[in-house]
Amino acid sequence: MDLSSLFAQYKLLQPDWLWLIFPLLLFLFLRPLLVNKGWLIKHNSQTPVTTVKHPLALDDSTLHSKIKKQESFLLTLISSSLILLALAQPVRLGVRIPSPATSADIMLIIDTSISMVLRDYKLNGQPVDRMSMTQVLLDRFSRRFSGKRIGLVILGDPPQILLKPSEDKNLVRHLIHRLRPTVAGRQAALGDAVAIAADYIKSDKLTTETVLVLISDAVRPAGKLSPIAGAERAAQAGATLHTIAIGSTGTQDNNTASSSAGGLIYAAADKKLLQQMAQLTGGESFHAVDVKALDQALKQIEQRHKKQADENPSPQAHQALFGWPLLAALFLLMINELLACRQLKASTS
Repeated sequence: MDLSSLFAQYKLLQPDWLWLIFPLLLFLFLRPLLVNKGWLIKHNSQTPVTTVKHPLALDDSTLHSKIKKQESFLLTLISSSLILLALAQPVRLGVRIPSPATSADIMLIIDTSISMVLRDYKLNGQPVDRMSMTQVLLDRFSRRFSGKRIGLVILGDPPQILLKPSEDKNLVRHLIHRLRPTVAGRQAALGDAVAIAADYIKSDKLTTETVLVLISDAVRPAGKLSPIAGAERAAQAGATLHTIAIGSTGTQDNNTASSSAGGLIYAAADKKLLQQMAQLTGGESFHAVDVKALDQALKQIEQRHKKQADENPSPQAHQALFGWPLLAALFLLMINELLACRQLKASTS
């Protein structure tokens, strides 16, 4: 390993601290002058009046004093430089941490009309109603969702925002499992639900992109706004609307669905209407013919809006090394203090 690649593994997080080395050097060189001028008091400079030295030992004492001064100067310089190096925060670089992929915020518009009680799906080989199947798959979707926020809109009559886009995935899953058919009325105000979600997106300043996902059979929509008018409101807000048709689009299973729903009048999902709504906003339309198809539709929607969280270079793992120069500086300061005490003791003996 050459020196260039070796030094490339190390970095100073706060290198500006090293600029203080220059005023430190200037102070250390000017310190004798400042002492002579009387602006600074020399450390341990006082000699007891009872001390008597032989005239022949004067030269040796002067030489010994010069050596001690040089040692003190070097120890002070090195220890101060090590402290500045510690303040510069040296680190050893590691591998780069990959930036996690993220997705746009998503608002789920979930049908809670009476038709969600129809048992025309199978989950783990057992017949299951539309609401239960939707809850299981949305719970799975929210667990793997790579975006930051998920919101919930109840598609009833009238519709309402159950949860504004939230980062609390546990709360999202809890509220999903609390949904029940007819919790907000027997019918579904399709246009109104999309409109109130679009209005919230337009007023929300926390994100640049929010995607609407409508899960409904779109049968006999109620409300003040038509489904097309609601989709146009979403397009004006700059939101992409994806639709997932839930339930059968034919009549082959009408008798089974009707009998399993206690005589409920069955109507096939209006796939054409859902396609028109999605096309108005540049979104896609899916048909959940079975559990696997609905799960795949949610995956495809998330994949379409997946993006990198940050265009800047990904952060790099590093190991802090400031403790080593700091420990060495403290050790040298202790040595310098011990030498000063030894010199004081020798001068008084």
